[in-house]
Amino acid sequence: MSAAARRIEPDRAGRTPIVGLAVDSAFATDLLDHRTRGTAAEFGRAVEEAGVDFLVFGRDRLSASHPDTPTLDPTVAAVVLARHTTDVGIVVAAAVGREHPYNVARRLASVDHGSRGRVGWLVGTVDRTEPHADAVWVDADPLDATADAVTVVRSLWGSWPATSIVRDRSRGVFVESGRIVHIDHDGVYRVAGPLNVPEPPQVRPPVFWSPRDEREEQVAGRVADVVVVADAEAAARHRASFGSAVRSQVLLADVTWAEGREPVDASLADGILVHGVTSDTWSRVLDAVARPPQPDRRRVTLRERLGLAVPEPETVGVRLAFPVA
Repeated sequence: MSAAARRIEPDRAGRTPIVGLAVDSAFATDLLDHRTRGTAAEFGRAVEEAGVDFLVFGRDRLSASHPDTPTLDPTVAAVVLARHTTDVGIVVAAAVGREHPYNVARRLASVDHGSRGRVGWLVGTVDRTEPHADAVWVDADPLDATADAVTVVRSLWGSWPATSIVRDRSRGVFVESGRIVHIDHDGVYRVAGPLNVPEPPQVRPPVFWSPRDEREEQVAGRVADVVVVADAEAAARHRASFGSAVRSQVLLADVTWAEGREPVDASLADGILVHGVTSDTWSRVLDAVARPPQPDRRRVTLRERLGLAVPEPETVGVRLAFPVA
């Protein structure tokens, strides 16, 4: 049995750990290459048969050591894989140093609608594939800016309530526009809103964060739905810092794919995120992490697959965007 397979055996209570795969940009490019037509469909089918919970696209953009390496926009890969899958979650990496929060909110809401509630956001402070990676939208500490951007994005998702779309033929009203509001956010970012995409199916698609140091761990623990920790020591540190608060948060152990390696101790985490999934390794990775079909996990949102509570819609502003319908 491979190291990766041992990492994801059910625990003593019979619970199956969460499994995610981080697809590198080179492999994502191969999946979308017209010369390898059918590869995306084959990969999507194999991922779902293996019982993988979610895929991450673009993670290497947040940690690339070679800024001139060509990469594919992870949103493009997400849209294509959403078409070739029905159940697996699709997580898109986006750094607010490159992407303005409004654009992040709009793109992810659109993909969440298109995938019927399967999208997530892996946040990052800097996109390291950019020639000017240190250029940012605001003059502020990158961690403060990233945390504030998460607040902005979540508020924008709620600025156009899904329930305002009434399709009332008797009144001749498609959308009750008087319920669409400005968020009037004034923090590190200043954003009025509203978003020009209705509230996503998940209300608040889950936010993932893979902190690079202890300071970033503290910020991630306060704002993220899913925290990817480097090792068991980081997991224990996180549990100690946030105590019962992490019960509403998913903790994943970061695992590098390497056949024959001893398994990482992920006993304090809720599952694993395997990276190093390439064109050459993906079939072996899937063989190692494959699990029996789990009907109870079919046709659910990413939040539900992760065991996160579905949030109630909340009031995000009072100033109407359209005082007169």
